[in-house]
Amino acid sequence: MKMRCVQNSIRLRLRKSEIEALRKGVTIMEEVGFPGETSSLSFSLNMADNTSGIQATYIDHQIQITIPQNQATSWIDSNQVGLETFIPLQNAKQLQVLIEKDFPCKDRENEDKSDLFGDLAEEEVKAC
Repeated sequence: MKMRCVQNSIRLRLRKSEIEALRKGVTIMEEVGFPGETSSLSFSLNMADNTSGIQATYIDHQIQITIPQNQATSWIDSNQVGLETFIPLQNAKQLQVLIEKDFPCKDRENEDKSDLFGDLAEEEVKAC
């Protein structure tokens, strides 16, 4: 799973194998280490049947995104590329959360594309 953060937005991109694990109820997690004994940032994605919309939390250096199970299942079983929501923040701001199926980069010839959604990618995409 890849994460990209820009201003008040979080974008997660998942490979086919990660989406299949999510379908089975597995929490998808990544961790980025930094110098220091306990310095790291982790981010995760999971499904829950007791939530009404996509949710995001940040606790103890961990970003956790939760998708309602019925919404996740519909997305997983379709050709829909992504899920998007806007979560209200303080001061009339919003956090944009975008969860997408990952496409291959056409400018990376040596990249293993077998676990990516090349069948859903637009032909005009030239680079990542």
